[in-house]
Amino acid sequence: MYETEMIGGEVARAVHFLERASKGKGFYSEISKILLNAVRQHKEPEAVKDEILKVEGDQKEKLAIYLRFLYSINRYDVAYPKYDSKRCDDR
Repeated sequence: MYETEMIGGEVARAVHFLERASKGKGFYSEISKILLNAVRQHKEPEAVKDEILKVEGDQKEKLAIYLRFLYSINRYDVAYPKYDSKRCDDR
C-alpha cells in the first residue's frame, strides 16, 4: 500500500502505512523503517539506497523498492509533511 500511495502522491497516507509496517519484523519491516526515516528526515537518495542494500534479502527486490521510492520523491518533490504535487503538472 505504501508504494501505491507514494507513487500517487499521497505522502501522508504513505507515511501512515510505513508506520504500521515498521512495527513488525522481517525484511519489509526493516525496509519500512528505512523509508519512513528517509521521508521524515529528508535524507539524500544515495544514503537511502546504501541503507536499503545493507538489509539482508533479495538484491533485485531491494533495488526495485529503492527505484520506486526514488521515482516518487523526484516526481512529487516530497518534503514531508508538505509536498508539491503540481511539480509534475498534475491537475
